[in-house]
Amino acid sequence: MEFEIHRRPTGPVADEILSIVEDLTGEWFTADVAPATQRDLLFHDVLCLRADGRIRAFIMFTSHDGAISIALMGTTPEFQGQGYGSVLIERLAVHATALGFEEIVAFTVPPTSKPIYKATVDFYRKHGFKVVKEHTELWQGGAWELRRSLSDESEQPKWSCGCVP
Repeated sequence: MEFEIHRRPTGPVADEILSIVEDLTGEWFTADVAPATQRDLLFHDVLCLRADGRIRAFIMFTSHDGAISIALMGTTPEFQGQGYGSVLIERLAVHATALGFEEIVAFTVPPTSKPIYKATVDFYRKHGFKVVKEHTELWQGGAWELRRSLSDESEQPKWSCGCVP
């Protein structure tokens, strides 16, 4: 397993990320997410987890208002549930802290709008995020804003997975 940070990825890296997004379209993402991701990659960085020579999971992020902001996260369907997302989110926290950030922000679809997103909210909560606000004006069914403080990482959960670090 390898971790890579790509600044504004293009070419094969962008293609692999878009392939994961397309694989997740329908169950997790709406049809407009792939074209939006293609544009967003022009301005966002991506932390990737590569296994067997291929990107298996990613977190696309930027900074906004002094915090790291997660734009999108995905794991290929065959690698879901194996702890890859947990490893990535913790690597992102380490990276953000090293850059001097004190907070990570994420937005997600509310489970009241799309029940499958209860798993997403539970995932973020396990990693120290708290739901801080509901934005009814965003997306089709609104969005929940979640935040994780990095200022005292000793209070944050420490995660490991069955995957090889």
